[in-house]
Amino acid sequence: MTTIDTDKTVPAAGEANRLRRNSLGVGAVTFLVVSAAAPLTAVAGGVPLSMLMGNGAGIPGTFLLVTLLLLIFAVGYVAMARHVANAGAF
Repeated sequence: MTTIDTDKTVPAAGEANRLRRNSLGVGAVTFLVVSAAAPLTAVAGGVPLSMLMGNGAGIPGTFLLVTLLLLIFAVGYVAMARHVANAGAF
């Protein structure tokens, strides 16, 4: 007779792409929210300061440059995402 270990280290076939129960704590969720809000904080703090210091003409150019850099990043991200089978990898 074989005994079944209740401590699952290898997920079952249907659980492969699921998050383990109780794997994210308050600290991890707080860090996720703060990191997601960081770009908004940079824009909300940087654009008014740029206008105040007289760099009004440089602001659209900076947004254009950043947009181009993010487009280049997005192309690489999509190309890499095609090779990842597990949804939790990103």
